[in-house]
Amino acid sequence: MNTEIEKLPESRPPKKTEQSGQWLWKNLKPFGCILCLVLMVSMLILCFTAGTNPIPGYEAPMESEYYASHRDELMEELEDNVFPHLEGIISCSESGERLKIVIEPEHYAESRSAIGRYFDISLFEFEKG
Repeated sequence: MNTEIEKLPESRPPKKTEQSGQWLWKNLKPFGCILCLVLMVSMLILCFTAGTNPIPGYEAPMESEYYASHRDELMEELEDNVFPHLEGIISCSESGERLKIVIEPEHYAESRSAIGRYFDISLFEFEKG
């Protein structure tokens, strides 16, 4: 007869598992947490406010209300000061109450958004050429 008593494995308390991110915030301490929050907020501000200026230093000389009744001056302003800085503009002509601007498909989105940045988009009718 074997008198050895079978030893049962010792029961250990379950290991605490950390949820995602708990380790990081626990080890950063308060100053690190504040620094991370400031960096996150500044990144969000940068992402939402950053934008390229298609024509650096340009501002429309008149308001959109003025150009709505003076389409010939709007066309002249576009041809003299805006179109030379944009790529893909094929033509600009009057089409009823609006100016019809034909743009190459490769540059359509960029040129359309650049024109919309400086002038009211309702003054135009855009077409891919």
